[in-house]
Amino acid sequence: MNAVVLKWYRCALGGLLAGLCAVALAAASPPAPPPLAQLLPSQLEQKGFWHFFNLEYGRALQDFQELAKRRPWSAAVYNHIVQTRLYMEMYRIGALESQLYGHGNPFLKQKLPPPNPAAMQAILHDNRHALLLAQQVLAHHPHDAHARYNAAVAWAQRGTYDFVLRKAYFAALHDALRARRQASLAEKYDPQFVDPRLILGVQQYVAGSLPWTVKLVAHFVGYGGSKKKGIAEIKDVMAHGENARSDARVLLSVIYRRQGSNRQAVPLLRWLRQHYPRNVLFAVELAEASEAAGLHNQARQEYQAILARAAAHAPGYEKAPLDKVWYDLGGIDRLYSRWGAALADYRHAAQAPHAELRYRQAAELAAGQMQDMLGNRNAALSAYRACLALGSSPAAAAAQRYLDHPYRLKQKS
Repeated sequence: MNAVVLKWYRCALGGLLAGLCAVALAAASPPAPPPLAQLLPSQLEQKGFWHFFNLEYGRALQDFQELAKRRPWSAAVYNHIVQTRLYMEMYRIGALESQLYGHGNPFLKQKLPPPNPAAMQAILHDNRHALLLAQQVLAHHPHDAHARYNAAVAWAQRGTYDFVLRKAYFAALHDALRARRQASLAEKYDPQFVDPRLILGVQQYVAGSLPWTVKLVAHFVGYGGSKKKGIAEIKDVMAHGENARSDARVLLSVIYRRQGSNRQAVPLLRWLRQHYPRNVLFAVELAEASEAAGLHNQARQEYQAILARAAAHAPGYEKAPLDKVWYDLGGIDRLYSRWGAALADYRHAAQAPHAELRYRQAAELAAGQMQDMLGNRNAALSAYRACLALGSSPAAAAAQRYLDHPYRLKQKS
């Protein structure tokens, strides 16, 4: 594909390809307590889904690996394993944060740590096995829609692996096109099978997001699409899918957030937070989307609920990013000129257990700004120096400027 098309493809794809492999999970109920050996395969699969969507990837992997022992011929089960391994590694390196693919705070830019080579090897090994199992079925039953879909999922997962972990963008593009081809055949052979439309919808949306000049070039290499049609197909899966309704909600919320339609993302994220109560990322995304939508009181309530659940040691909330939550709360208080409350929020953010350096530094900068607004120049200077002491960054560059000139709100013209 033309290099210009690839460039815009990468920009449009953003976080969506990271969600493209999430196409084979069902909305689940809380797991049953019996040991794995006593569970029926359907119960074991549902249990794995529950753990997966609640970020309990290690337990989900155990469930799916046990299921693979009982169904060693199933490409779908190996796709579950690959997806779990893939998301486990993406979560570990911080690649699931939506701000990585949007317009985040410039003071919070981060460089992701490298992926674990052993994890990458395991992902690729199981992905190849899933493809092999799907191809073995297709060799004898080429019109099997579910086998085509399993192949599509495997290629989509390979695309996410190449895009996020390997940074191999040309390879990821070819993987995505293979996934699209297989999903199209699955839909053709069984029009009543709705799930393949999730892959097709994502690719329609991505292709439709290209600038018109690039769309023209893309059209000649066989890559076209429509944002409107892509969203419609994802909504169709959300309403009528067999095993991908939750995934459709996740992807649609990502799309809405990416294009700034945060009010439309809020009810989707609320549903996900309610159905997967151990997934703190859904709770944080709901608060962020509410804030971005201008629902500041609702956002504040959501952030405070996260803090309360973390303080109560609610399951899953030991992973709560308290530095981020306190920092975002500071932004809301700051919006309403509650300088003292914002200062307290930023102090909490800087001192949160396991606070990331970027949040500590941005919070020290913001604390200095709040001290300046309160007229406490010496305290402001102390906060700016604390920011500088943490190393070079955009936040430190701003702090350096405020050492000479107190922070003041910009006057609206």
